[in-house]
Amino acid sequence: MILQELKEKLKTANLHPIHLEGSPIDRDMSGDVFIGNLEEYFEAVRVLGASAVFIFTETLEIERFQYELEIDNEESESDAEEIDLCKFNPMLEKYKEHIGQVGMFKLSIPVPEAHISFYINEDWWLEFIKLWSETTDRIDEDQEAAHAQQRAAQELEEKQILKSLAGLLRDEDFVRLPTQRSMIEYAKEKIPGLETVDAVTLKIEIQNLHAKIKAKGLGSKRRV
Repeated sequence: MILQELKEKLKTANLHPIHLEGSPIDRDMSGDVFIGNLEEYFEAVRVLGASAVFIFTETLEIERFQYELEIDNEESESDAEEIDLCKFNPMLEKYKEHIGQVGMFKLSIPVPEAHISFYINEDWWLEFIKLWSETTDRIDEDQEAAHAQQRAAQELEEKQILKSLAGLLRDEDFVRLPTQRSMIEYAKEKIPGLETVDAVTLKIEIQNLHAKIKAKGLGSKRRV
């Protein structure tokens, strides 16, 4: 169905079509949805005393074939990468022939405390949205898997770095340091990568070392 054809159907039913800016996808789709066919919807609208029907349309745009993937960036709060969905899933390519066409219509009339709506979806649109959703879900899942793998690698690296802290108990200069803050700074100079460890985690580890130093009296020992 094309927009002009839908408008003509409304006019034939003595209902004035009002095409509004905005997508039916962007709006609340969980409202009151009419059960029945288009002709039955027209009849219900007339019974409710409406003389006009709002039309919202969803048009397939070229931007729909690009997916913005958010990426964690240490230098900024967030970054984004544009992914060509057709390269990720070539099956989407054939739907480019529908670019500029309306794939979904939403008819709506306001009634007290609600809206009664009727949706018309083109078959190709439903196929496209299903494939599009599956593709973007796969992209998100792949990204999450990559993040999980990266986090696991970082956690393993952090554990290895933290294990190196125990060796500082044999460092006479370290055990004689007067404050935990100076111990943290000293440890960062001596152990590569320690500056990447979470500050709270590092503080707790240094506190534990400090407690061991006091318990064993290491700080009071003199060089021979």
